[in-house]
Parts: sequence; structure tokens; C-alpha cells
Amino acid sequence: MGTDADAAGPDAGRDRVTEAGRAILIAVGVGLGVLGAGTPAPEARPALQRIEVSEPRMGTLARVVLYAASEIEGKAAARAALDRVAALDARLSDYRDDSEVAALSRAAAAVPIAASDDLIALLQASEDLARRTGGAFDVTAGRLTHLWRRARRVNVLPTSADVEVARAAGGHRHLRVDAARHTVTLTQPGVELDLGGIAKGYAADEALRAIRARGIGAALVALGGDIAAGDPPPGRAAWSVAVPRLAASAEASAAKVADRSASGATEPYWIALAHAAVSTSGDAEQWMTAGGVRYSHVLDLRSGWPLTGRRSTTVVARRGMDADALSTAIGILDDAAGAALLRSMRERPSALWQHVAADGAVAAHQTPNWPSFDGPAPVVTP
Repeated sequence: MGTDADAAGPDAGRDRVTEAGRAILIAVGVGLGVLGAGTPAPEARPALQRIEVSEPRMGTLARVVLYAASEIEGKAAARAALDRVAALDARLSDYRDDSEVAALSRAAAAVPIAASDDLIALLQASEDLARRTGGAFDVTAGRLTHLWRRARRVNVLPTSADVEVARAAGGHRHLRVDAARHTVTLTQPGVELDLGGIAKGYAADEALRAIRARGIGAALVALGGDIAAGDPPPGRAAWSVAVPRLAASAEASAAKVADRSASGATEPYWIALAHAAVSTSGDAEQWMTAGGVRYSHVLDLRSGWPLTGRRSTTVVARRGMDADALSTAIGILDDAAGAALLRSMRERPSALWQHVAADGAVAAHQTPNWPSFDGPAPVVTP
């Protein structure tokens, strides 16, 4: 895939990232186009080499884009970032029987289990959000998410009784995290963990940290719909990131991803991103249809049942971990509760809600601080 600097014509030179469903595409020379020139930074930076590396990780494509003094330094930093993602995938995945998460889910109840710094950090953040959302976001709902994962695979709804049994097996009140002793305790047998709503954002943060540790600041990491940005590209004020507009149907959405010139394709929401992260949650890739009803892979853990209809929520926050978890949480809560949750956060994340109404029209609204390309400045680290 080409670089922004290689793009021809008067519109060349802007680093843009586009989020198509849950898959990120670096939009340069691949049919998506580069739209307009970037906002110049106050001072020009020394010429740096643009490095882009990608590989499958965490059930999606992990991509690293960075600017380094040399190709050797850049590729070494990108390799360190992807290796960090691979290590987290091995540790945090509930798909792997040998992961730390899987081992904890198999542990005896009421027995403190030694946990890694990564798992402690994620569980602490998850527990805080579970309390704030009344359990709408809850990583202890693994039994429930695994039940619905199987249902989507065979396209058969589980029984109400099975849903209730799986729902009752979880509950953040059954999770005890002791950061001082580095232990985690599950107080009830049968609790299973699923960090799918927060782990990719954390991994993007950590990959960016691995790059910074090698002295490189201008970098961006994308894991599916989760993006973490560091310093902007040389000579730019920010990375430009595209959040696609929700299509009225999954078929139209797929057409837009496959061909930007397809009939009905619309311009995405462009945002400026620097020292911040963005995450989109929705049902663009995972859903099932039963009895004429579309069931999302996003579950309302309070009822045990998936969300219905088509919707997506996007959150911009300082950390990828927060953006990832909050984009899931506010998609489950009603709009008023979701907005109140964001206002309660110290760093005031911003959000965009999109949904398909009953009449088939696509409706969208956003928080006042949504970082549109020509709007407020992106969230920045002090």
C-alpha cells in the first residue's frame, strides 16, 4: 500500500485513516482516495521516512504507520509494536485455552489468582465502567457472550432459559481485583471473562507505547475499529481519521467498503486526531437474522439479549482503552444515559451516535465537543 507522500495531484500529502465497519484501511492509493491537503503544523519537521506494517492480530488486521529517521529504525519500532499486540493477544484472548484470561475463568471460586499488570489494568478499568453503567458494560459476562457467539455461528436463537442461565452466571459484583497484591478473585463458580469490549483499545495504546519507547513520536496504530494516535505526521497538525456514515442496510455498507464510487456512497465523518484514540462499536460485521429480526453481536448484558436494528457509536478519548469500552457502553445505554456517562468522565470524551430509524432513514447526532475536521481541537495529552 502506498504512502500519502506518494499520492499524486494537488490533494496529495494528507495522512488519512478510514474506519470501514470494524476494519481500518489506510486510505492512500487504494481506491478510497486522499481528500485535500493537511493543515500545516506551525513549524516544518525534518524529513522522515514513512513506514507502514500490518499483520493479522486479535481477530482483525493490526496496522502500524509511523515516521522514523531511517527505515531500519522505523521497521524495528513497528515490529516492537506488533510483538506487543501479539503478546497481549496471547494473554487476553478468551478464544485461546492457554491465555491468562481463560485460565482465570477456569480457576476455583473465591481463590485469589496472581494476575499480570496488563490484566489488572484492564479489569480495574472495566470494573469502574461496570459500576458507572449499572452493569451494561461487564467483562464477567463471558458465559453470555459465548452463548450468543455460538448462536450466530449456527444462526439459531438460544432459548430464553439458556440466556437467563448464562446471564446469571456473570456480574461484576463477583469480580475482586487487588492491585496491591496483583491478584484477581472470582467469587462465584462459573464466571467467565470476555475482554472483547476493551482489549483492542488497550493493545493499541500499548503498541503506541512500544513505539514511543524507541524514540519515535509520529505514529498511529489501528486494530480493526480501534485507533490510537501519537504525534501527527511531519508537517501536519493531526492525523485525519474517517468514521463512515452508517448505511441504511448492511448491503449498502458492504458496497461502500468494496467500492467508494458505488452508488449511494457518502462522505464519511472526518476527524482530526493527535495524542488521542477513537473507537467505533456496531454491527457492521457480526450479526444474525432470525424471525425477520436483525440481532447485533453487541449484547445488553442487563437483559442478556442483543441489540436489534442497525446502529453504531464512535468515541474519541485520550486512551484507546477508554474509547473502546465507552463506544460499547454508550451503544447499549439510551442516548441520554450515554451522554450523561461521557459528561461524568474527567476528560470528557466525545461521541457520535448513528442509527437506522424505523422508517429506514439514517439519523445521527454528536456531543458538542466532537472533533470534526473543522471543529474543536482533538483531545490532547497535557
